[in-house]
Amino acid sequence: MTKIPFFDCNASVGRAGYPHLLDIQDAAGLEREMEIAGIEEALVYHTAAREAHPPLGNALLEKEIEGRTNLHRCWVLLPHHTGEMPHPDDLIAEMRQKNVKAVRLYPGRARHGFTLAEWCAGELLDCLDAARLPLLLDIEIVSWEEVFALLSKYQRLPVVVSNCSYRHNRYLYPLWERFDNLYVETCRFLGAGTVEDVVRRFGPGHLLFGSNMPQYTGTAIVARITYADISWEDKEAIASGNLKRLLEEL
Repeated sequence: MTKIPFFDCNASVGRAGYPHLLDIQDAAGLEREMEIAGIEEALVYHTAAREAHPPLGNALLEKEIEGRTNLHRCWVLLPHHTGEMPHPDDLIAEMRQKNVKAVRLYPGRARHGFTLAEWCAGELLDCLDAARLPLLLDIEIVSWEEVFALLSKYQRLPVVVSNCSYRHNRYLYPLWERFDNLYVETCRFLGAGTVEDVVRRFGPGHLLFGSNMPQYTGTAIVARITYADISWEDKEAIASGNLKRLLEEL
C-alpha cells in the first residue's frame, strides 16, 4: 500500500505548559515523534514565542531547526508599535531572507496584549496579506467575529484556524460559502463524519493536516485522515498537498 505523505502545519518545539501528551523539547524529539506517526515534514514554532516573548522564541527556533530540511519556520509575530518587532515592511523582508513559511498571532489580553483591529494590527495584516503568508490563529483565543472580519478585508491572506472541533461546522460552513481563503487545521477535527462531510460539501481544499504536537500525539489525526471515507486523492490533498500549494504560492 502506497503511503500518504503528511506535512504537519501545527507543531512546536520547546518546553510546553501542561497538559500535554508528549515531551518534545527540541527538534530531535519532534522528529522522533514525527517518525512514529508517519509525518514527513512540519511547520514548527517555538513555545517560548507563544508563552513568553515572540522575538525570543523565534530566535530560539532559528537555532533549534537549523539545517533540518524537513522542519520549516513558523514565526510568532507582534504589531511593531512598541519596537519589539520591526516595521512590517522590514519584517516581511527578514522573513523572506530566512525562509519563514508561515506566521502565528496570539492577540487578546490573556495572551500577547494586542488586538487584530485595524488601528493596532492593520499595518501588519496589510503586509501579510500582500505577501500571502499563511496566518494561523487559535480559535480558543480569537473569536469567529474576528475571523470573519479578517476574511472580509484580507481576501488574499490564507487564514488557518486551529483547534476547531466538530461543532465549529456551524460557524465554518457559512464562512466557506463566502470565502475561499479560510482553512482549518485538523488536530481536533475528529467528529464522526466531520472530514467526510466537509469534503462532500466543499471539497478537500479547505483542510490542512495538523497535529498540535506536543499537546496531542500525531498518530490519532494521521489515522483519522488515513482511514477517512474519502478518495485517495482527497486524503493526499489534506495530508500535504493543500499546504504545499499554499507555500509554493509565496
